Amino acid sequence: MQPEQSFGKGGLNGFLDVDELVERIGLDEDEVEWRKHFIGFGEDDEQRLSDLEPLLRDNRQEIADDFYENVLQYEGTRKVINRSPKGVEALKETQQAYLVSLATGDYDLSYFENRTRIGKLHEMLDMPLKHYVGQYGVYYDLLLSRMNERVQDQVVDAIEEWAAEREAERDEGGLGRFVGALGLGGDDDADDGLEESFEAAVRNAIDDGMMDILSLLRIINLDMQIATETYVDSYAKRLEESIERRKRLASEVETDVQAPLSELHESSEVVSKRAEAISQHTESQAAGVTRAARELDEVSAAVEEVASVADEVSDESARTEQLAAEGVEAADDALDELEEIENATDRVADAVDSLAERTEEIDEVVDRLDDLAERTTVLAANAKIESSRGGGGDTMGVIANEVRSFAEQTKSDLAEIESAVEAVREDASATVATTEETVTRVDAGTDRVRETVHSLESIHESAQKTATGMEDVAAAADQQARGVEATAETIAELSQSADKVASAAESVAAASQEQTASLREVRDSVARLTGDEQETEPPVYKQVN
Repeated sequence: MQPEQSFGKGGLNGFLDVDELVERIGLDEDEVEWRKHFIGFGEDDEQRLSDLEPLLRDNRQEIADDFYENVLQYEGTRKVINRSPKGVEALKETQQAYLVSLATGDYDLSYFENRTRIGKLHEMLDMPLKHYVGQYGVYYDLLLSRMNERVQDQVVDAIEEWAAEREAERDEGGLGRFVGALGLGGDDDADDGLEESFEAAVRNAIDDGMMDILSLLRIINLDMQIATETYVDSYAKRLEESIERRKRLASEVETDVQAPLSELHESSEVVSKRAEAISQHTESQAAGVTRAARELDEVSAAVEEVASVADEVSDESARTEQLAAEGVEAADDALDELEEIENATDRVADAVDSLAERTEEIDEVVDRLDDLAERTTVLAANAKIESSRGGGGDTMGVIANEVRSFAEQTKSDLAEIESAVEAVREDASATVATTEETVTRVDAGTDRVRETVHSLESIHESAQKTATGMEDVAAAADQQARGVEATAETIAELSQSADKVASAAESVAAASQEQTASLREVRDSVARLTGDEQETEPPVYKQVN
């Protein structure tokens, strides 16, 4: 099958209703004629395109190869080509057929219906419009390079034709004629510049070539218009379907969200009221935290005072501990003295006992002296009796008197000694009693001193514990003071935070009120979605990458 016969016979045609598409885009004979007239495409263009058939046919394979070599460089166009049911070689054949068809068509309604099918097939392959229109730029490069060569050949042919015509009129050689036509001869009388006939021949040849290019661009432009119409039709159809879906969706949304919006509106009002309550509670909390901060400042000052007093008490406890230690030492010394006194009392008691024994011995001596005095008295009496009898004379009387005097004096002395001994005995008894009482008191004092020593030792231990405890209390008071200060700072920060929370709560309340109003507007807007005053959204064109 020739490429021209396979053109437009792809596998996707079974999915395409060309008649419906042509009718939908409004393409009929009148429309075709209007478009051709609008861009100046006429019979002259048809003839020029027919004349270009050999050029296009001879270059179709090279142009198709170069075209697909270019488009296959890009990932986007490669994806589109891979989606085609045709392979690359088959697509190249289709491209060759398209090139030849540019110069061999009847350019009537059926021709543009075929172009409509081609454009739709590209759209069905999800080729983006920028790719489809952009590929014409590739065509321009490939076609115009050949047209440029053709125009140059036409100019050369025109020059050669002009030269052949002039050859019959003049005998000069071809080069001389050409140099003369260019105005480069040595004839001073000749006008400067190109010969008019030569210039006219060149200009006509160039103009004819440019008209060929214009005819080619016009038919390509018509093709591009039709293809673009298929894209626009597809976009319009999608837009209509989208609008229809949006209408259905709007109706469903109106039905579905009416009740939730009402509930949300009511709950939003509740939230707004609760937010106001939260704001009030937060303000109260902030005020309470502020008061607590002030009270903590006072507590902090009190704790600092306690810490100061604890330090003083600790110093006083240390001094008490020292005094208690000194008291223990003094009690120990007193106990030693009492023991010495007790020992001395024991010695006094021993001396009194010894004195009693001596007194008894004195009593015995006094008894013997008293007995002696009695005997002396008897002796004196006897002597006196004997003296009176005259046995001893005066001497015996004197002796008797002296003995009686001695006896009487002795009795008198003994009486005094006995009295003294009795006094000594009484004093010794009193001393013994006093000593015994002193011993008893010393024993009691010793016991009390021992108890005092034990008490002082307990006081000393307690004072040590108290001093240690007061040091701990002082340290704890310092720690507590620092903790209270830190707590005061934290509460101050909490107060600031509570102020911020209060402000935020106020903002939340305001935002909730705004939300309630917005929800009311949303509810009204949803109600208008399917109304007669619904605005049509601007078209959204699908672009497949």
